[in-house]
Amino acid sequence: MSSTDERILEAARRLVGSQEALPTMSDVARATGISRQALYLHFPDRAALLLALVEHVDDREGLAAALATVEAAADGPAQLRAWVEMQARRNPRIAALARGLDQTRHEDGPTAAAWRDRAGNRMRGATAIVRRLRGEGLVHRSWTTAEASALVWELVSFRVWDDLVNEAGLAPARYAEIVTTAVLAALGSPVRRRARRAG
Repeated sequence: MSSTDERILEAARRLVGSQEALPTMSDVARATGISRQALYLHFPDRAALLLALVEHVDDREGLAAALATVEAAADGPAQLRAWVEMQARRNPRIAALARGLDQTRHEDGPTAAAWRDRAGNRMRGATAIVRRLRGEGLVHRSWTTAEASALVWELVSFRVWDDLVNEAGLAPARYAEIVTTAVLAALGSPVRRRARRAG
């Protein structure tokens, strides 16, 4: 990454923390002290800028090392708990960016692209944990891997953390305990399927 790319992304990160909406290309160019045309030489569109910004924040917040700790957990339940605890530590530091992406992803194509990228990574993590739990006999046979992964993906989402910790007032350690316990209890229990009605 060039030093100019770094300056652009740091300016974008500061803007995210100081305003409610995600920054426009004009906002970022102004904050960096370059022209919009120069900005487009580094990031061809807003989607590319937002994706790079998310990756930049992940790098600055040590995501790779945190994920290595999750993957090194002794068993499936420990891996799940490590992932939830990682979110509890990490989410306060990325909250402004995550809220900005979440709030505008339905109306803004570039934001939607950055959101889908992050959501896809989280789903891959959820699926890996579910497969490990299933291999250890901790997922009831009535759950498909896709269903179980979707449940884990949702319960370990930024939005659930935000609601439970910031809205409901749970302490981060209690949030981690409750989410981990809820996931393990749910996946270990049978899910009844309704019989289809004839005709």
